[in-house]
Amino acid sequence: MQIRLGVIGPKDSVDKIINIAKAYPDFILYSFAYEHTEETPAIVAEHNDYIDQWLFSGQSPYALALAEGLISEETALFPPHHGSSLLGALLEASYNSGAKMAAVSVDTLDDSEIAFVRETYSLQALTVHGLPYSGYMPPDELSAFHREKYRSGEAEIAFTTIRSVYQTLAAEGIPVYRITVTKPTIEVSLRLLKERGQANWYRKSQLAIVGVEIFEAEQESEAQQYSYKRKHQELELKRLLLDYTEELKGSFVQMGDGLFYIYTTRGEIESHPSPFYLLESAQLQAKLAVRLGAGYGVTALEAEEHVRLALKHARKPGTSAIISVDETKQITEVFADDEPVSYDSRRLSEDVKAKLGERNLSPGVVSKLASSVKHYQKQTVTSQEIAQWLASSERNARRILLELEDAGLAEIVGEEQSGSRGRPRKIYRLDL
Repeated sequence: MQIRLGVIGPKDSVDKIINIAKAYPDFILYSFAYEHTEETPAIVAEHNDYIDQWLFSGQSPYALALAEGLISEETALFPPHHGSSLLGALLEASYNSGAKMAAVSVDTLDDSEIAFVRETYSLQALTVHGLPYSGYMPPDELSAFHREKYRSGEAEIAFTTIRSVYQTLAAEGIPVYRITVTKPTIEVSLRLLKERGQANWYRKSQLAIVGVEIFEAEQESEAQQYSYKRKHQELELKRLLLDYTEELKGSFVQMGDGLFYIYTTRGEIESHPSPFYLLESAQLQAKLAVRLGAGYGVTALEAEEHVRLALKHARKPGTSAIISVDETKQITEVFADDEPVSYDSRRLSEDVKAKLGERNLSPGVVSKLASSVKHYQKQTVTSQEIAQWLASSERNARRILLELEDAGLAEIVGEEQSGSRGRPRKIYRLDL
C-alpha cells in the first residue's frame, strides 16, 4: 500500500521536498508548484480527490487550504520553521556580506525560536525585529514590514520565509535572504505523514457491521407480528436492505425475527452518506419502523459486540439518530440534519472536463469513479470492478471504459482471465 502524497508550494521548495521524499518508497509523489500563495485553495480543490495526504511548504498555504475546509489536520501538515532555519540564513548573510550585522528583520518565526538562536549562539548583540503570526498574512503586509524597518534604519537585512516577499524586496534593492526549512524537519514531517496514511488505510479496512432492527409497536399483538401481512412487510424491508448491502459491497444476514446484519468495512460505510433514507423508505414502503446502528471492531466478535451496543442506545426513547460504536467503545450519534458527504459533491479537474468534452458520460458518473479510485487506492481496474463501484451492469461498465479510453482518460495495460469461458477481461489504467 502506497500513500499518494501531494507536495505544494513555490517551485524551489517543492523540488527540495520531492528530492528528499524520493528516499521514501511508501509514497507516490505529486508536485504542485505555484507562483503565488493565494493559488493554493484552487490547486488543492482540483486535485483533492486522488491525494491521500498533503505536505505544504509552509504555514501560509496550509492555513489558506485549512480555512477553506479543503484539508484537515489529519490529512495535511507543513514542516515548521525552527531556529536552525534562521541560523542557516544568518550564516549565509554573514559570509556574503563579510561584515558584522547589527540589526535584522525576520518574519514568520516565533519569538521563542529567535530567542533560542540568540542565546544558544551568543548573538545577544544582534537586534532582531520579528513579525511572528499564525495562519496566513498577505505578502504585501510582510513586505511592508521589512521595507519600513530597512528604510527607517532599524534593520540592515531582511529575512523572510515567503518567496514572493523575497522577490519583491530584492527587486527594490533591499538586502534580503530566504529562510527555508531544513532537511531533518522535512524528514520528520514525511515520517509523520507516512504513519497517518497507513493508519487511515487500516481504518478503512476495519471490519464493520450495520445492524437494522424492526421497532415493535407496544400495541402490536403477537398474532400481528407473525401474520402474512407482516411477512410481506419484512420481504419489502429485505429488498431495501439488499439494495443498501449492494451499495456497501457487503454481506446480508438475518439474525432472527426482525434483526438484520450487514457485514462490510468501515471505509465503505464512511464513503457513503448516512442512510437516513433507509429509515424513511422502510416506513413508507414496508410500513415498518426500524432503528439502525453500526459497530466497528478489530475482530468480528468485537464488531458484533459494538453493533449490539449501538442498537441498545438506539432503543432509548426519543432517539432519532443513527448510532455507531467504534473499537474504543466511543459512541457517535448522527442526526438527519447533519450534512452528508456524497460523490456528487466532488469536482472534476478542468483537464478531465476538457477531455470528456461532449462524450456520452455524465460528470456524476466520472466523479464517482474518481472518488472510488481514491477510496480503493487503485489505478488499474476491470469492467467488473467498475460495475461494482457504480452498481451497474458489466456491459455498461465496458461502455464507460471505452468512452474514457477514447477521451484519453484510460488506457489498456493488460488482460486477466474472467474465470469462465469467453474472452479475458481487459485491465485499464485510469487517469482521473
